Amino acid sequence: MSKVEAYKIIISQFFAKTLDERAKENFANYLNDPDFLEAWQQLMEEGEMGAFPDNEIEHERLFKTIVQDSRITDQVVTVAETKKSPIKILKYAGIAAALLMVGITTLILFYNRMNISDNQLITGNLSTVVPGSQKAEIILENGERIDLENLKLDTVIDNGTFEIIKSDKGIISYRLKHPKSSNLQTAYNTIVTPRGGEYKLLLADGTKIWLNAATTLRYPISFNGEERKVQLQGEAYFEVAKQVHHEKRIPFIVNTGNQRLEVLGTSFNLQNYGKSIVTTLVEGKVKLNSQLSPQDELYLSPQEQAVFHSRDKKFLKSVVDPRYFTAWKEGKFAFYNTSIDEVMDIISRWYDVEIQYNYLPENFAFSGTVSRYDDINKLLRTIELVGDIHFELKGRKIYVNK
Repeated sequence: MSKVEAYKIIISQFFAKTLDERAKENFANYLNDPDFLEAWQQLMEEGEMGAFPDNEIEHERLFKTIVQDSRITDQVVTVAETKKSPIKILKYAGIAAALLMVGITTLILFYNRMNISDNQLITGNLSTVVPGSQKAEIILENGERIDLENLKLDTVIDNGTFEIIKSDKGIISYRLKHPKSSNLQTAYNTIVTPRGGEYKLLLADGTKIWLNAATTLRYPISFNGEERKVQLQGEAYFEVAKQVHHEKRIPFIVNTGNQRLEVLGTSFNLQNYGKSIVTTLVEGKVKLNSQLSPQDELYLSPQEQAVFHSRDKKFLKSVVDPRYFTAWKEGKFAFYNTSIDEVMDIISRWYDVEIQYNYLPENFAFSGTVSRYDDINKLLRTIELVGDIHFELKGRKIYVNK
């Protein structure tokens, strides 16, 4: 990545307010580099600014504060006089303030960090740690296991009464050989993704399910009753297909832990790794209740999220941006003011590594969007850039240090 491209990322981070005090000082120093102003010019010419945000004035005020800082005034004036005019620099500040404030903050990994080598940032043998990939196995009702990773694309497995199909895109689906057979109503399969795995499943009713790492889903191979039930442990994104029987809409039910979720046709993300159950609604409407508190019912509308803690036996509802909770199915990590332990939990599951804390920073908040398929060394280096934290990678264990 070129130096100009790296500066474009830094500028975006600054105006998204994701830089800590140390990073802000570095940001001010960048103003002495002509490549920095070139990066600013390119951001304007790319035409990606969109509408000005409501807090444009606040961002420009913050930028002026840094530019006028007594520690760097001489440097900034020198650059402004030799490359661009001071007025034009501040004009760019107002326009660049609009960048990336409409959606998720974009953080792309970059390689140049003030002449600091990778070995100074992260140590250890990285060859054994790779991003997750399409890995899963199906457990049939008779206990037989099918390794989907080793199953070739565009393959059909004949199981007598039904067929399991792996498409040319790697999606698993089912086809009944005798659709009217009543004995298929209670036939269940289970799909399991390991740590460092993911998969996409198409149920017999047309419902699409994306499974994240370390997830188990039990489901029927056909839906012939008055309701559709699946059981989840882990994290999955659902696009539920509508189904009608005798002019009556058939509800879709997801049981996870002590929570029961009922939908008629919707899109949502559901996460249950043991600490809490997090339901994020993208489209439609869902009804939630819990075995621990069956009298309480909670309805969610789009952009609402419910968190259920077994300890408190109650739901906590809030308004969120669903993109941060569904980006994983698009191959991205998306964080917004996320604590370091939450970030590392996600990294641990996806890269199948163990986390050891020698230091747990207070008030650490990481924001950004990065690819889930990048080298773990690059990902950890990006997190280091926005906080007073250092990682050491040894084998399959990451040490979090000060």
